[in-house]
Amino acid sequence: MFVRLYLSSVDPSDLPEVQRVFREDVVPALRAQPGCASVELISNIDANAGGLVEGAALSRWDSLEHLEAALATPEVQGSILRVRDYLRQEPVTKTFEVLD
Repeated sequence: MFVRLYLSSVDPSDLPEVQRVFREDVVPALRAQPGCASVELISNIDANAGGLVEGAALSRWDSLEHLEAALATPEVQGSILRVRDYLRQEPVTKTFEVLD
């Protein structure tokens, strides 16, 4: 199992719209992909010094091959672009292997 984090920050006033886009666009696009076990939007509960809300899209994948194939699809690429419109910091992507 692999976990992918897509981390960035948004303006607090944009958070409801980010949640809507995530729920209506990102989740269906990722869940339709083979090997996607789950996808969640998480938010930091501590205040950011710059006044932004830090958060991440967290997805779980059966294999790296499934993850890479999903990221190459037009549906997932489009979802990523729609979310990027709201990001106030360059996103950081990290992929982890679940060991246990």
